[in-house]
Amino acid sequence: MIPTRRGLLLVGLVLLSALLRAALMGPYYGWEESDYGNLAMVRGVLESGFTHFDMSHLPLYYGVSAAVMAVTGDAVIAAVGVSFVCGLLTVALSVVLADRIGGQTLGWVVGLIVALQPELALYSASSLREPLYGALVLSSLLALTRERLAWASLFAGLAFLTRMDAVLILGPVLAVHALGRPNRGQRLLRALLPLFLLVACWSLYCWQMYETWQFWGHATAVNLETGGQDKTLLSGLGVVLGLLGQTLSGHVGWGLVFGFPLGLMLVPWKGHSAHRSLALAAVLLLGFWLGIGLSAQHAPTHNLYWKWLYGVLPPFILISVMGLAGLVPRLKRMGGKPALVAGLCLTMGQGASAMLGEMHRQVKLSQALYKPQLELARWLESNTPPQGHLLVDNIPGVWLNRRAHERELTSWFDVPVSPGNRVEMAIWLVGEEVSHVLWFREDWTQAPRVAPYLASPVVHDLGFVRLVPLQQESGYGWIFYRVDRSSKAPEGSP
Repeated sequence: MIPTRRGLLLVGLVLLSALLRAALMGPYYGWEESDYGNLAMVRGVLESGFTHFDMSHLPLYYGVSAAVMAVTGDAVIAAVGVSFVCGLLTVALSVVLADRIGGQTLGWVVGLIVALQPELALYSASSLREPLYGALVLSSLLALTRERLAWASLFAGLAFLTRMDAVLILGPVLAVHALGRPNRGQRLLRALLPLFLLVACWSLYCWQMYETWQFWGHATAVNLETGGQDKTLLSGLGVVLGLLGQTLSGHVGWGLVFGFPLGLMLVPWKGHSAHRSLALAAVLLLGFWLGIGLSAQHAPTHNLYWKWLYGVLPPFILISVMGLAGLVPRLKRMGGKPALVAGLCLTMGQGASAMLGEMHRQVKLSQALYKPQLELARWLESNTPPQGHLLVDNIPGVWLNRRAHERELTSWFDVPVSPGNRVEMAIWLVGEEVSHVLWFREDWTQAPRVAPYLASPVVHDLGFVRLVPLQQESGYGWIFYRVDRSSKAPEGSP
């Protein structure tokens, strides 16, 4: 059987994506601590026999990764492998969806952009759940192009089991699409039943495990609490403008930002079509992303917005490219071929420059903030007693917990001493035989609250113990201490 041009296009773009993502696995050290925390969570799901899942993070990514870990025995291979495969599926599904909506040329262009876009490439080279979410959102939209409503709903439900916002975005899309043809009641049932059954199942699980139906409560509260302090409508609109004019344009280029409203103008909004449903999904995905900025009001530069962009981008890019393609005949009429070539070169050049620059920036940021913590974690694994006790948090803590071990790890959240009390800290360190302490500058780690005196990288004599600084990193803000016992240790201590 001779491969078709469409088949070769798909294979070529997937191979390009695979090579890029494989190349990024070496120099890229993750989006944040979550990349490494996911490893410990995957192991926890496997060791619980697939019965314990975190309420805020949803179960599907961790369950699938745990199943792979059961075969490979390695949480890193499992979690990164799932993200990698789903990242390639995101590219392939974007190409097929674009081809069905607008033809082969649109598939080429959309596939190339999706293959190279920073978040879509970087986050499928790490251990994040967003690639699975993106692939499932596209699977749901693709099923709608063939009027397979039950399948679309099932994929939407699986997307919800990966990120809970899927129900708020894909639910309306499924309903509108179902109501676009006769037999509306039957179509609506097929389009919504699988999705809401999965939502109900997860809510029931949360009731049994956490004694609440409101699985969204904790995650929503955390995002609102950690956002802007003085929340007003005006400040929220300022965040939205920053997201559009700074974040989005800096991650995809101005051409695609301007192309999106143009693409929406080409949508046949009055008639039932897969094109209309895709556009509605793109609007709701982008609107939800901007809505988070309006309500939580994290600064537009916050890296949470980068991760949340993953599911937004493929439909957004498709609609944007269609909008820019609609300008081609007009440019030809206005200025002929020179104007068309100039416009394409300017748009493509600025977009490529923005995307490559952002990818380089995120790689360098990961090397500055997260690589040192990973290297410290590896040092701890190789150079501390296998049955020792460490006071660690963040990447070193979760990296050690990615596999079974006999060390005792204590978080700053669990240190049972009064804030700022050196004597209690000394007694606790001696009594618990803690060999090393990792102190963090960030308030949320609780380290500055419990032991503010450790903020200076000098030898700290606490009476019973001396904390000797071995290493520090000022970008993220941490200091690594060795605990030396002194002759002043209290009687009866180990």
